[in-house]
Amino acid sequence: MLRNSKPLSSDPQQGVPVPIQPLLKYTLLASLLSTAMVLLLAGIGVWMGPDRILTLDERIQQLFYLNSEARLLLLPYTSWITALGSFKISVLAAAGFALICFVQRRPRATIYGYVICTSFAMMWMLNTLLKEIFRRSRPELEHLLAAHGYSYPSGHAMISMGFYGMLFVIWALEWRQHRPLQRWLPVILGIFFIVFIGLSRIMLGVHYPTDVLAGFASGLVWVICLLQGIKQAGR
Repeated sequence: MLRNSKPLSSDPQQGVPVPIQPLLKYTLLASLLSTAMVLLLAGIGVWMGPDRILTLDERIQQLFYLNSEARLLLLPYTSWITALGSFKISVLAAAGFALICFVQRRPRATIYGYVICTSFAMMWMLNTLLKEIFRRSRPELEHLLAAHGYSYPSGHAMISMGFYGMLFVIWALEWRQHRPLQRWLPVILGIFFIVFIGLSRIMLGVHYPTDVLAGFASGLVWVICLLQGIKQAGR
């Protein structure tokens, strides 16, 4: 039941009051903390030293790129998986799922719609900003797929965790109410989906593993913060 004492915004389709202050507050907090996480990991990298970071990257690349004899055979599949994290596909996903939420004309669904749109937009905006700050070059490996721009943090990793991860969280929240025995299914599927997108960037040779790690960490912070915003707005 929504509290009338909260600042509200009217749902334009039905005039249903929707609290926006918690969403705005947690969106701002999530943006700051997601950015801070990337900066923190970069700071740890500076403290450890470039040589140690590159050694760590190379060891993981040995597993998923250099010594992966099947990577060329898997190229059609990794290309398809990585495409799901692209701007074109994710913007279609954001528009589609947000529309599904808004047309339901329910306060909770409207909250989900706002969160979906915000998660998509902010993940791409923050990633673009952070890449311009760090300007890390991409790995000096054969890129099995065309990649442009800088490397750190991985945009695909941020969008897969921060945006798609939010979609799976919303799915889990809805199933927790109606299908409590199956509430962990969206979480498990989400983990596999997100990890596969991140690994695809390494297997294609277009990102260092630490780029993917930073993107995952930043997106995870975003999801945790916005989850609290959903809980506050839905009370």
